[in-house]
Amino acid sequence: MDIDEVDRKILAILQVDGRAALSEIARRLDMGTATIHERTKALEEEGYIRDYRAVLDPELLGRNEVGFIRVETMAGRSSEVAERLVEVTPIQEIHEVTGDADLLLKVRITDRQEMTDLLREIGQYEGVESTATDMALRSVKEEHTLRIDE
Repeated sequence: MDIDEVDRKILAILQVDGRAALSEIARRLDMGTATIHERTKALEEEGYIRDYRAVLDPELLGRNEVGFIRVETMAGRSSEVAERLVEVTPIQEIHEVTGDADLLLKVRITDRQEMTDLLREIGQYEGVESTATDMALRSVKEEHTLRIDE
């Protein structure tokens, strides 16, 4: 499915406010609600819209420490290790990467003790050779939105 300018506008609105009513989107785009409903449904079915969710404030929830863990795995084991790490709650992101490490993890934790425990857990996974960790001093930009213009 190719998306057009109207679809991009719908995606932009929903990305900023996932709770926007279809009638409000229709009003903003000067279109009928039924048309917006059909287009939104098609965008969902095609996978352009994967989910609707609230973006939570990590500091208010006590998860204000951000760390990045580089994981080196045994040859050919990075995907297997990554799949096991999916279940670890403090890990927000897992990326298979090029460079010195095989995996790059973004974690949100409550304190350094939780990081110590997490590193111990990861280090015990079969296939993990080593880890290296960087702690964020300050998060200058964290975005949950994608640019969708052409």
